[in-house]
Amino acid sequence: MALTVILAGGFVRINEAGESCPDWPTCFGTFGFDVSEEDQGAWYAETGEYDSRGMDHRYSTFDIFTEWLHRLIATMSGAVVLLGVFLVRKKRDELSDENWKAALASLALVVSQGALGAITVRYDNASWTVVLHLLFAILYTSCLFWWWVIWRRDVGSLPGWAVASPEVVAAQEWRIALLTGATLPVILLGVWVSTGGGGSFNQGCSVGWMQGWPLCQGALIPDGLDNPAVHAAWVHRLAVLIVGIFLVRGFLQFRGETSGSAKPLELIFGLGVLAFLLNILAGASYVILGAGADGFPESISLLHLSLATDSILLLSFALLICRLNRADHAVADDVSVAGSDGSDEES
Repeated sequence: MALTVILAGGFVRINEAGESCPDWPTCFGTFGFDVSEEDQGAWYAETGEYDSRGMDHRYSTFDIFTEWLHRLIATMSGAVVLLGVFLVRKKRDELSDENWKAALASLALVVSQGALGAITVRYDNASWTVVLHLLFAILYTSCLFWWWVIWRRDVGSLPGWAVASPEVVAAQEWRIALLTGATLPVILLGVWVSTGGGGSFNQGCSVGWMQGWPLCQGALIPDGLDNPAVHAAWVHRLAVLIVGIFLVRGFLQFRGETSGSAKPLELIFGLGVLAFLLNILAGASYVILGAGADGFPESISLLHLSLATDSILLLSFALLICRLNRADHAVADDVSVAGSDGSDEES
């Protein structure tokens, strides 16, 4: 559900319907989506608020429905989290304290997401609000994954792909953590580029083959870096190149050092790297095809968001699996120490 919320938000953006529900939590003062242009005009006149594209701008029912559906799925996701919190509370004697902490963290993040949604509406989808909204969506989804594997561990049904040896974790966790930490700001910078200047940052490096990609304004280092659009687009590309090289290098080193002893973790790590590389191709296609008569292909923009989200979530999942197995190993060590302090065998 959390992943669907992220993609639904992207669909709202590419349809330029981010302001189609200009208030929160209602939509033009109602909880429905079938708001006529006349009713929209009446709401604008009554509240004195107008769309950022002009006081005469109106939205279709479909536009409003996309934002309404985005909010509905997010609300339903929060309801499921709340139910999970009650279940963990009820089973506190059977489940670990870590499970309870993950439940509370998930609840706090989903509430924060709702608050950020309201802020995003309040500030008419300003770039910084969209970046924060996606950041917390990634944190929320990662926390849900963490909660799930903790719960599976607590009930003795942890899947085999979530198990890694302590030796592999001790040797590789730092690498995965470093690469995950480097990937996240690159993706958030991409969101800044796609939404900055009312979408004008998308053309900061121009469009078309060679001129727009792989070059920027027809050069490796473009003139006009004092222009915010050019600067943001070029820095984003440079960061993508650097992080992409380190991701591939880090994955190859991981494979060489583990020698096939961590296949499930290697697969998740590798899929994260692959999603990042495929996302480079999606971004390139978006810029190259943007020179066409129809302008930017927004379906590729949605693919771009999807692959970016997949890459950071897969890397985060690999990191959380390391954290899970490190925690389990620490528990096992504590049990061994307790059993060696002179207590009887049964204890």
